Amino acid sequence: MTAMLFLLGSVCAAGEALTNLGEFPVSVKGPWTVQVGPGSLAFGDKIFALKEAVSLEVPSPQKEDVKDEKHEALPLFDERAGGWRRGNRLKALITQECSATGLLLPGSVRVKCSPGKGESLEEGRDYALDGFWATLGRLKIGEIEEGQTVFVDYQLRKSCLHAVVMDKEEVPRIRMGEPDLALVQPACLQEGDIAIAYVWVPGDAEALDEESLFPLGKALPRAPMPSSRKAQSLCPQTWTKLTKGEAVRIVAWGDSVTNGGGVSQASDRWQNQFAERLRKRFPKAEIEMITAAWGGANSKQYMDAPAGGEHDFARDVLEPRPDLVVIEFVNDAYLNEEGTQKHYQIILDHLRGIEAEVILMTPHLVRPDWMGVNTLQFDEDPRPYVKGLKRFAGENKVPLADASSLWCGLWRQGIPYVTLLGNSINHPDARGHALFADALMELF
Repeated sequence: MTAMLFLLGSVCAAGEALTNLGEFPVSVKGPWTVQVGPGSLAFGDKIFALKEAVSLEVPSPQKEDVKDEKHEALPLFDERAGGWRRGNRLKALITQECSATGLLLPGSVRVKCSPGKGESLEEGRDYALDGFWATLGRLKIGEIEEGQTVFVDYQLRKSCLHAVVMDKEEVPRIRMGEPDLALVQPACLQEGDIAIAYVWVPGDAEALDEESLFPLGKALPRAPMPSSRKAQSLCPQTWTKLTKGEAVRIVAWGDSVTNGGGVSQASDRWQNQFAERLRKRFPKAEIEMITAAWGGANSKQYMDAPAGGEHDFARDVLEPRPDLVVIEFVNDAYLNEEGTQKHYQIILDHLRGIEAEVILMTPHLVRPDWMGVNTLQFDEDPRPYVKGLKRFAGENKVPLADASSLWCGLWRQGIPYVTLLGNSINHPDARGHALFADALMELF
């Protein structure tokens, strides 16, 4: 799959997937032990055989000490806010916009009025702590005054993505990944290495389990999309303009992801990656991409916003008279299946009223607990909204760019999808944005 090659790059040794012969010979055999073999596996035309099992030790997350971290002022702790906004973020745990969750060691925080080994202030009286989100704030009843500087000691553990490889001597080995808070990169391979699995070790892990293993060679083949579901048949006006080399105006309508959440360069946003690929696919066409995006909002909020404000649905989406509107709203995932049918019918009526063609896009994956799952390894998106989008697209003959299915396939490529979330919650990095472009280009 092109997505696999893009995401893993040089990590995928020769760029080929393993083909299993019999049972895949990688398993967890101890708290921090992985066993390879006995068994056989094939890579291209090469077959590896291990008559005896080989045990490999995987390092546990290491504690890192932070001393005398200076906070010039603590805000009042806000219990009503999201965990990442309840107070100051502990600086060594800051990710893009938020803080890494679950990586602060419980009981390790000491808040002091002066650096060094001074007396600790009391949690619950002087300050409050959200240990999961690593945010800290003062309490009205305590000794910390408004604007007062405090110093904080604590411990944290970072996450790693290690590789199980067959080296050039055909010996199983562990290649160590670099610890990080978010956007954890796979371990770098050495010359001659062939990766057979990745081992995901989140910083809060107490031991390995079967969920830690991400074997390669287990990818499910993607069925080719029927031509009746592609842009040529479902977006005929846009397709005709592209193939004739005419001007095509596209509006990318969405939330914080469309607004660039997770990436620092505009060129990395999904819609701009998509536009660039379209220009290569249809070099004679004049493609204009317009972004209409509102971070933190869902599509109903955008449509209901007062006219003339910063976000105005009629002005931003309808009045440009686009040929095509591509819709990305992970923030619509609060909708159930039936609610999706009703709401998206309203959207479709508006867009067809200006004779714009439409592409719906299933969203990326977000924090597992936000989706009601406790695993990173699943092949089908569990959210009713996604099921509703697919149903709506089919019943209304609207093309669907199924980005969600590409995200669901990452674990079979050895990639824990959370390693593509720059803010540890819901903002994908450039690789994640590229998966949207992948899904869209399947239609073209």
